[in-house]
Amino acid sequence: MQTQPRVEEKTIEPGPNAQGQKATGPGDPSEAATTALVVVTPEPEVIEGEVVEDLSEGRPDPTAEHPGSSRIHSFLPLVLTILAYLVFVLVSSMLPTLNPTATITIIPTEHEITMVARLFVGKGTHNIPGRLLSPLTITQTTTVLATGLKHQQAQAAQGLITFYNALPALQTIPAGELLRGRDQVEVVTLRDAVIPAGTLATNGQATVPARAVNAGPQGNIKAGDIYGKCCRDNVFVSNGPFGGGQNARSYQMVTRQDINTAASSLKTSLDQSVLAALKQQAQPDESLVTPVPCSATLTPDHQAGSEATQVKVVVSETCTGEVYTASALHDLLMRAITQQASKQLGNGYNLVGDLQTSITRATMNTRQETLILQVKVISTWMYQFSQALQDKIKLAIRGKSKEEATTLLRHMPGIQTVSIRVSNSSALPADVQHIHLLIVILL
Repeated sequence: MQTQPRVEEKTIEPGPNAQGQKATGPGDPSEAATTALVVVTPEPEVIEGEVVEDLSEGRPDPTAEHPGSSRIHSFLPLVLTILAYLVFVLVSSMLPTLNPTATITIIPTEHEITMVARLFVGKGTHNIPGRLLSPLTITQTTTVLATGLKHQQAQAAQGLITFYNALPALQTIPAGELLRGRDQVEVVTLRDAVIPAGTLATNGQATVPARAVNAGPQGNIKAGDIYGKCCRDNVFVSNGPFGGGQNARSYQMVTRQDINTAASSLKTSLDQSVLAALKQQAQPDESLVTPVPCSATLTPDHQAGSEATQVKVVVSETCTGEVYTASALHDLLMRAITQQASKQLGNGYNLVGDLQTSITRATMNTRQETLILQVKVISTWMYQFSQALQDKIKLAIRGKSKEEATTLLRHMPGIQTVSIRVSNSSALPADVQHIHLLIVILL
């Protein structure tokens, strides 16, 4: 066993003075006895059967403090205090998670209500304020390629043949009479020629149609190519010019689709121009009634079936616009659709978003100077969960199992879909503070 040093109080006798003599007088301070504290190191204790070494010489004293140990000792209470606070905060933050919590996700019931309203625009107490705009005429022109292709068979030339009768009696030349002219082109009559009787002063005459025997341009003979006596006595013949004879060919022509395509493209552009021009006449709180009543004229330079490589189409529109006060129309429709929703759905529903309106028909009553509008209104209504209702729901489901709460909620009005998530328990918390409602609005 190691022995510890002890402190003892001892009296030290005065020693010799500077002259080597021992002090004797009490009045000399240097000669007075001195009391001092002396550290006494005990001798090593010998225990039977064990040798205890004296480690006081040549080795550091294990009981002596390190120079920096006093500073560490001074900070140790502060460190322990900080550690204790951190542990307290950590444990406190974990305690709430040990309590059961529930999150209820609800998708409210949603309904779409559609209504068709008949409204009147014009002067009058019960009408929506409105006014007619100045008539507007806009004309546009476009040219498109002809896309038709037609094949034509060879054509025989056609013309007229005149018969003269010098006999003072009626004569008839049957249809199919073959005649040949100076160009050796043969033609045949297409109808009987009944020639009146001639007189001494004039000959009787009759003109009938005829056609070249062979198709082609060679049948296009000039007038008088057939001239002279023919057929029988006292009968003479002559021809007018023949035309239309041609060979077989294919050519490009205008189709009805070409004209309609050109007119359609022009109408789209015209409608945009008309709307832009009429809207410039409207005031800030006025809206233009659409569709705008217009009268259109279509003029192509070639009709369908005509031979041409392109066709020019002119479209002209004359439109008379009318504007109405937009806020008055909106307020009137809002009142009507709200009444319809209240009647159809009952209480608890609110409008989601704005009304979707479209004018499907506009008819002018010229006698009463009133425009009759047929307006289609589409609105979306959703059940609303106020804070009071949410608190009531929490009270109704607290402490219940997940299945019981789900069944109860599904039978409540205004709930389309519900899901429940519970943590740290198989049942919902009894404390409503730990029940959270999440209302999801699907737009």
